[in-house]
Amino acid sequence: MSLLTFSRPCSYAVRALTYLALQPVGKLSGAREIAESQGIPHAFLGKVLLPLCREHVLRSRKGISGGYELALPPQQINLLAIVRVIEGEPWKDCLLEDHECSKPRQCLLHSCWSPVREMLLAYLERTTLADLVKLYQAGGGARADSGIKPAPKPAGTVQIKGQGE
Repeated sequence: MSLLTFSRPCSYAVRALTYLALQPVGKLSGAREIAESQGIPHAFLGKVLLPLCREHVLRSRKGISGGYELALPPQQINLLAIVRVIEGEPWKDCLLEDHECSKPRQCLLHSCWSPVREMLLAYLERTTLADLVKLYQAGGGARADSGIKPAPKPAGTVQIKGQGE
């Protein structure tokens, strides 16, 4: 993980899980559907979803009508859990040296970095997929650079002009 950004796999995981959180409860979404809707390479997405299934963040069902769904309600899946599944413990490495930044081997920036790290970890821990869904529904998802793409509208859905555009 780079200093203050998600790695590509972690970003893909957050986007895919947010997409799944936007789906109706019980709806299974195929990997191809998720990949295409989020602009994630299909072959890469499977590698991202596998550890999330192993850690019981996702459930997968095989077969023609199979797919993925969240294993827990969106309000029970925080961003820190996702980051830990994909990346391990975030921001544990020293900023200046090639080792874990901890009390016995503190770098010159440890006293400055430690409170920032703790604040970022607390933010990731309290922010859930449900929070991202709320942001998306409030208009955050309408931005072209938000990363999360809207879920496809079911067939037969009528779009009222001015809503969701």
